Amino acid sequence: MNIKNIILYGSNFGFKSHLYSLKKMKFKNVYIYSPNVKKKKINLNKKFILTKQQMLKKNFDLITIATPPVIQKKIIQKHINNKRNYLFLEKPLAENYLESKKIFNLFKKKRFRYFINFIFPNIENFKNFKKILKNKVLIKGKYIWKFRQAYFKNLAPTWKIKNNLGGGLVNFYLIHVIFNLLDYFGPFKIKNINYEGKKIVTKLYLLLLTKKNISIEIYIDINSSKNIHSIKLENSKNTFLLRNISKDWVKNFKILINDKKIKIKDFKEQGRKELTLINLKKLISSKNLESYYLNFELAHKYCDKINKLIKTHD
Repeated sequence: MNIKNIILYGSNFGFKSHLYSLKKMKFKNVYIYSPNVKKKKINLNKKFILTKQQMLKKNFDLITIATPPVIQKKIIQKHINNKRNYLFLEKPLAENYLESKKIFNLFKKKRFRYFINFIFPNIENFKNFKKILKNKVLIKGKYIWKFRQAYFKNLAPTWKIKNNLGGGLVNFYLIHVIFNLLDYFGPFKIKNINYEGKKIVTKLYLLLLTKKNISIEIYIDINSSKNIHSIKLENSKNTFLLRNISKDWVKNFKILINDKKIKIKDFKEQGRKELTLINLKKLISSKNLESYYLNFELAHKYCDKINKLIKTHD
């Protein structure tokens, strides 16, 4: 497909990562629409900053969206009837699974081409760790993710901690963990759940069982004084650990086997912008996106199930 006109919705993460990726791919007609674009004094040629009226008059071949889920849903609905469009999206797709499922069904019905920007599987050591685990007969594992979400530092209102807006521990953070585990192991069963917090769930424990009978515990704490993102897996002889204890979300992941660091030849650290670029290239160039589509929807579906289990426990 010949992509000529592109529109980017969103002036925060979208401007930092989506626009960076589009420029790296040497697209020329990249327009941006955001109510906050003037307030943020974005350095972009004025002819590419659209008003609402200008945006409605143009046709676009590629739509990239980095907005809150409620807004993203409305933008998708606006563009869904044009089969020529490619959609590059953020997660979660909408504010709840019922709304997300409607969109997934439309994508299937219209055979729409889209990609949701899950970036962790693109990290070099996530891929290297997956290669190391290949053909290993694993018994159990533990996935830990601890950090302090910005809200608990500044108490500034944000949709990112509001469950009904598509935020919260499950929708905004756990969905990454679920997607990462789906990439490694495929579908699984939820065996047990515990959590802390009522208005805002801050800690979550899950016990999962994969199709190969690997028991995996998940611990997430979004109001922790520590920073750790780790996946530990074991078989009868060895322990395999992927770990990041820095404040950077995507850099500094190390691989350890039996507590010994593994050196990777030609290792390259990449930031969120570079990892987003990898996904945008997949959207444009990959012939088969079906396996991604399956995991995109499953990640949302599992989060919906967990949200319902949390309500059941109230």
